[in-house]
Amino acid sequence: MKRGLYYFIKLVAISSRIFRNRDFYMLLMKKAHVLNGVKFIGKPRFIHPNVILDTVGDIILGNNIVISTGVLFLTHDYSFTTGLTSIDEKPLTDIALVYSITVGDNCFIGANSTILPGSKIGSNVIIGAGSIVKGVIPDFSIVAGNPAEIIKDIRLWVQHKKETVETKNMLTDKK
Repeated sequence: MKRGLYYFIKLVAISSRIFRNRDFYMLLMKKAHVLNGVKFIGKPRFIHPNVILDTVGDIILGNNIVISTGVLFLTHDYSFTTGLTSIDEKPLTDIALVYSITVGDNCFIGANSTILPGSKIGSNVIIGAGSIVKGVIPDFSIVAGNPAEIIKDIRLWVQHKKETVETKNMLTDKK
């Protein structure tokens, strides 16, 4: 029943996008994800409907975050069963290792990224599209790649962008 309500609220949220009211959409999406077990510290700025938040383990999301399309938060890992089987110690049932994921405030997670079990992403972080994140990502980092590596400090990056980006290339959301 709870799972059905999660999908119903998510469907209503997705349908509400035709009205182009991001606040209402995010209110419904947050409600759906809370119902599914996600913990929010504050208000998310945007979570795409095509995001998968695996709540076998805890997922704690900070304030003012953006999670792009196709992102996967994975909190469990069944590879231990395969490992045991490979050394002739096949368990009677599958065994999952479960770890939480936390994301700090003011983070952007790029399209089609995967956040692996046990990851801790600090505040003011950009995760580049298609990245595979595992471990601790410090505050003010820009990371990208597989595996994701720190490529820059966000404070230096934004200063450079402010100096080099032309306003004609900027797209701003309507309120």
